[in-house]
Amino acid sequence: MKYYMASDEKNMKQVRSLVKKLTSKGFLCVNDWNVQADEEAAPIADGISDYEKKGIEEADFMLIFLTAGKGNLSELGYALSLNKKIIVYSPEKDNYHINKKSIFHNLPEVTICSGTLYKLVKLIHTLSQANSEKDHSVHID
Repeated sequence: MKYYMASDEKNMKQVRSLVKKLTSKGFLCVNDWNVQADEEAAPIADGISDYEKKGIEEADFMLIFLTAGKGNLSELGYALSLNKKIIVYSPEKDNYHINKKSIFHNLPEVTICSGTLYKLVKLIHTLSQANSEKDHSVHID
């Protein structure tokens, strides 16, 4: 499964660790700026809006790692408009306080997770299995 990662640069170390864990489980991050060195990111910066838009479109789901920076609500809104499944993750429950979270986090398409990266990876694996089973089910009308 492919996923789009939304986060802030200050989370880069944790995001890179998470991307490696998910890659080892067979997931593919479509916006690979998360794993690139800073000097490699220059070509992407020239067409960043098209690159990010395409990434959201290609992804099977979006993962928002809080705190996620100023663009995450735009990314979230676009993913919602495409009927994407969204997981909002924070290591700390405090980020879900009513004054800090978006009203869009309350939608049924959004799953909220807090705690360890292990817990998040387990949740993603569980959700992807459920989606896979839905995709392979036979419908008889």
